[in-house]
Amino acid sequence: MTDDIQNWGIRKRLEAALRSRANQARTEHPLSYAQRPLVLLHRMNPDSASYNVAFTARFTGGFDSATFASAVASLVGRHAALRTTFSGTDRQTVHGWLEPDVAEVDARQWSRQQIEDAIRHAYLAPFALSTGPLVRVRTYAVAPGEAVVLLAVHHVVCDFWSLGVMVAELEQLYLAEAERRPSQLPGGNVPYSDFVASQQELIQGEKGSRARAYWHAQLAGRLEPAQWPTCELGPDTDGGGSIVVPVATELADGVFALAKEEGATPYAILLTVFQVLIGRYTGRHDVLVGSPFAGRTSPALAECVGNFVNPVVLRADLSDAVAFREQLDRTRRDVIDALEYQDYPFELLVGELAPRRVDDRNPIFQAMFSYQKPSRYPALAGLYVADDGAAPVGWAGLTAVPFRLDQQDDQLELVLEVVHDGDRLVGLLKHRKSVFSAQAARQVAENYLALLRAALADPDRSVAELPMASEVTPGTDRRTAAARESVGAVPRSGTALRGIEQRITAIWRQALGREGIGREDNFFDLGGNSMLLVKVHEMLADDTADTPLKINELFRYPTVASLARRLDQTAAGTGPASDRGRASTRRAQLADGTARSARLRARTRRQPDTDRGNDD
Repeated sequence: MTDDIQNWGIRKRLEAALRSRANQARTEHPLSYAQRPLVLLHRMNPDSASYNVAFTARFTGGFDSATFASAVASLVGRHAALRTTFSGTDRQTVHGWLEPDVAEVDARQWSRQQIEDAIRHAYLAPFALSTGPLVRVRTYAVAPGEAVVLLAVHHVVCDFWSLGVMVAELEQLYLAEAERRPSQLPGGNVPYSDFVASQQELIQGEKGSRARAYWHAQLAGRLEPAQWPTCELGPDTDGGGSIVVPVATELADGVFALAKEEGATPYAILLTVFQVLIGRYTGRHDVLVGSPFAGRTSPALAECVGNFVNPVVLRADLSDAVAFREQLDRTRRDVIDALEYQDYPFELLVGELAPRRVDDRNPIFQAMFSYQKPSRYPALAGLYVADDGAAPVGWAGLTAVPFRLDQQDDQLELVLEVVHDGDRLVGLLKHRKSVFSAQAARQVAENYLALLRAALADPDRSVAELPMASEVTPGTDRRTAAARESVGAVPRSGTALRGIEQRITAIWRQALGREGIGREDNFFDLGGNSMLLVKVHEMLADDTADTPLKINELFRYPTVASLARRLDQTAAGTGPASDRGRASTRRAQLADGTARSARLRARTRRQPDTDRGNDD
């Protein structure tokens, strides 16, 4: 026993020495398409927590914070993505060693509310992408051998699948640390940089060409943003909210039974119902819904931590009001095709399709459906959703009790996430507060469950006849933020405003390298993109230091005239409130810049009689 302890001590000292030496090692790699917008979004709003991914649980039965901290360090050593920083906008730096942010908090005298508030505060704390670390762990000791643990990671280096890998490996690493022995985990994880390289090869090869052709055909025609029913919004419209949507046992059993009967998956059934719901809410028969696919088509990537997820667009035609059973068959076939072509990056597709955009909304789709069934670590399902029906699970000889963390991201306007936990289904409905109030979101959930119940009861009933719990008046037009905020705005003086417009025009000329810029010209229609907008922001910051301007505002005011009015209002102290909490729309804005720039390039290539179906 003494020899084992001595050997373990030597091993840990050697490990510390190697990490110290590796601390200076750096390797640079390009970004993946999934990472590029996240890095720029962070640069535009570094205080945002919209892309923080988190896991929480209450561990009982002899939990030791120091052992857990050592396990976290070993986990970071195993995965290059967790030792990565992003100082620029097109490269990532992998460090030989980067110490994770781990802290223990004595919460033995705290109330449940104090613990929840502390966890939420730690979860919402922004990450510094340029310096790292991008892994944050907090252990709140609530009693001897018992603690509530928060594991938070930035989405740029982690997705839901990765979270399962991390929790599963942490269990093995914790056991090894507790027993003072090496872990039995295999070494040689595939680095994320290998995926980035293979992604570029795919895009440039024959498989990429086929995928590009498929998605261009699938998304041909007009891609109009969704128009949602109006509702009375609450006083707080910043950020997002989420509600748990319990799926009754008989409904879950019905989903599994119909899936078996039709040779479909529960995912396809639940997605079809969601598409019908979106059709009712928007009043449209051409329904566009996004769905995140894992993006790990190579088995070698199964144990790799990183952001691989790629949203695909699933388009439903509800115009002929067929039976639910037939609509399900259409969805099933669409999903099979989408799986074959899932590797083509959505960000690249947006740039190529160049959809006409309205306001600062996500391009192509504004609603998403996600189906989570963790394969790497099935117990993650219950721990993740942490609803009243989630059961404690064994973990490294301890007990992990679900601990609810309301992750109120607002990346999209409406997201339904269904978690498959054992033999039950649980929904999480996430909504943007500026579009859906809490009451309206609850109504969405009730209507979804009503449609699901009706479809399961009679799959041969027309999708147009499936009843909802309560009817809604679909669709309403939405003015742009710039238009809303410019109503009633009074410039200080015509001369001052013209001076601002002249300064903006001069900066645009320099950034875009072109003359002939008019007051109402759109920056993106002139060939601008998100990278050029960063340059414009830096030039404006130097030129208008007395009127602070956030970079995201350049997306919201894309013409010379609207931006000049915004600067004029700010200087006069009458401008709109800060954009704090609106990071959710930044991905949409970045894609808008890429799309408009691509549309401009496409104009020069088109024949005069070519019609791509977009309203330019």
